[in-house]
This record gives sequence, structure tokens and C-alpha cells, in this order.
Amino acid sequence: MTSTEWVPLSRRRQGLGPEAPIEGTPKYLAEELRKWARSELACDDRFHGELSLRLRTPAPVTGTVGEQLLDVVDGILYWHPWRACEDDGDDGEQFTAEQEARWQEEVTAWKATAGRVQGILDASGSAWRVNRTLDGLERRLDDTVTAAAELTIATSEDDAADHLGMAWRAAYGRQPDPDKAYDEAVLAVEAVTCPMVSPNNPRPTLGTVIRDLRNQTAQWELGIGDATGSPASIDRLVHMLALLWEGQSRHAGSQNSRRQTQMEGESAVHLAATIVQWLNSGVVRRKADAAASLAAGQHEMP
Repeated sequence: MTSTEWVPLSRRRQGLGPEAPIEGTPKYLAEELRKWARSELACDDRFHGELSLRLRTPAPVTGTVGEQLLDVVDGILYWHPWRACEDDGDDGEQFTAEQEARWQEEVTAWKATAGRVQGILDASGSAWRVNRTLDGLERRLDDTVTAAAELTIATSEDDAADHLGMAWRAAYGRQPDPDKAYDEAVLAVEAVTCPMVSPNNPRPTLGTVIRDLRNQTAQWELGIGDATGSPASIDRLVHMLALLWEGQSRHAGSQNSRRQTQMEGESAVHLAATIVQWLNSGVVRRKADAAASLAAGQHEMP
């Protein structure tokens, strides 16, 4: 049993399970977060000054309470000097053995720093957790749901992964932006569906993908069986794509233009994650005869 699953004896005796996630920073949590924040800010005076400027407060640790203290933690994770070390290893530059060893030490130190505050948030039952990229806080969801989304992001091509990651952050980060969450969710799906369904279209969109799939129903199928045990119709996927596409508020200034709600932004992210996972894992596929015909046609092209 992990610390997050443990339930105090007094609650167990009453037949109660874990408490609901805690919003804000009650005193017992605030004190531990301040200890962590003080230890991180003490390592670099310039970092302390920069964080003060960005948070618009002269005392980021002692002068903040409640939601503001969570902003301090979020800011430390994002602006911490050690976090830059993770990006340094992704630019293709060849390191010497000594540089590589030092970089690995800094990465390990950064993961330990983020891990310490994650442990505090877990033990306290906070509604917030450290995100998968260790550069900020995000709202805590069911662990299984979060793990499924993270796996989809980790196994997707770069474009789809980037858009899906940004959509997740916009939906569940400290500053939720449902419009961006929805936009990025659509872009994540387009990154996977456009080259698969409409490879010859120079300006494909999710709308053109839906149109093409409706015109090519006989060429596609799903790896999920229908009531007869046969591969299900591609129409099931088309309905999901249409739900995502038609629910998006686009074209500012039009009669139906509006802001997306938080529920819409979150729902779009999870719908997009499901669709991307389906396409990545081969649930969506061309029928054998259609695939053979397509291959033959490509072979005959000059």
C-alpha cells in the first residue's frame, strides 16, 4: 500500500475511505511547501530575485499563502536553474565524457528536487501534483487516467505528442486555458489523421479528414468488432472526429463564436488522446482489399 492509499485508523473504523483531494494549502501542507521552497531558493540569490519579479512579490515564500503558495511552487519548478539541464541534452551537441557525467548529475538532482515536492503533495492528499515534464503543477486526476494519457503522449510522433502535451497542460495546469486545450487537442488529432487519410492534400484539416473518411467508408475498418464479431465500421471513428471538430468554437466574429468551457477543454483532450492512441496502435486500418488496391495503384504510377 502506498502513502496515497493509506487511510487513518479513525476513518477506517468508520468504514470511510481516503478523503477527497485537498484544495489550496492548509497549514500542515503550507509549512512543508515553505520548507521545500526555502531550500530551493537558498541555492541561488539571482533565482530568488527573478522569482520575486515574476510573482510580483518581495517575499515569494513567507509573503504568500493559499493559492499563491501553489504559484510559488509552480514557479520554482518552471524557473529553477537546474531544470534547464534537461533541455541542454536535446540540442544534438556532442558532449565530452566529463560534460555528459556533469549533465547526468544535474538531471538526477533536478528529478530529486521535483520528487521531493511530489512526495509532499502526495502525502498531504493535495489536489495538485507535479506534471510529467517536471516543470510545473497540474490538477491531480485518477492515476489510471493520467497514466493512459502519458503513455499516449510518450508513444506518439513528435508533432502529435507536443500538441497533446500542450493540450493537457492547458486543461489541467495552474492557469487553465480551455480554448488552447481544445485547439491543441484538434491539432494533435490532425497531426496523426491528416497524413494517414489525406496524404495528398496540401492543406488538410480535421474537417477534410472527416469528409475523406465518409467518402472512403468501404476502404477502412476498426480493429474492434461489432455485434456480429466483424470489424466495426469506420463510421464509429468518424462520429468521434466530428464530435471533436464540430464542438470547437472557431472563426472569431462569427455569430456562433464563443469561448470554450473548462469542461469542453478537458473533454476534448481526453477524446483526442483516445483517437491518437487508436491510430498509433493500429485500431484504425485500411481493409485488406483496399490496401492491396492502393499498393497496386502506387506501384503502377510512373
